[in-house]
Amino acid sequence: MFNIFNNPNLSENNSQNKETNFINNTKSLSMENFETLQKARQDLVGEIQAIIEYDNHIHTTTNKFAIKTWEDIKNEELNHVGKLIGLINYLDPSQKQYVVSGFSEFNDLKNKS
Repeated sequence: MFNIFNNPNLSENNSQNKETNFINNTKSLSMENFETLQKARQDLVGEIQAIIEYDNHIHTTTNKFAIKTWEDIKNEELNHVGKLIGLINYLDPSQKQYVVSGFSEFNDLKNKS
């Protein structure tokens, strides 16, 4: 199972090292892997847009069968989001530290409120 929090090395707070590693790793991607990474990112955007559309549909009807159908489809799209994030991290593992850092910053803000 994919877990973005499973690597203790990602919790380091040396942002300059992180940025250098990200740039070096991104530059070292083959052209094929870079293009695949960009396609996966575009797919991720598409999945998120689809989730927003299904959510809008759900909130603009009272038809229970339509709501159930769109919720099921939306949940499939959420599953696709997880798969694509896994693929993106597989293709360029250096990005993972930024996602983990973002989660940590969010949790810090949440805990302060």
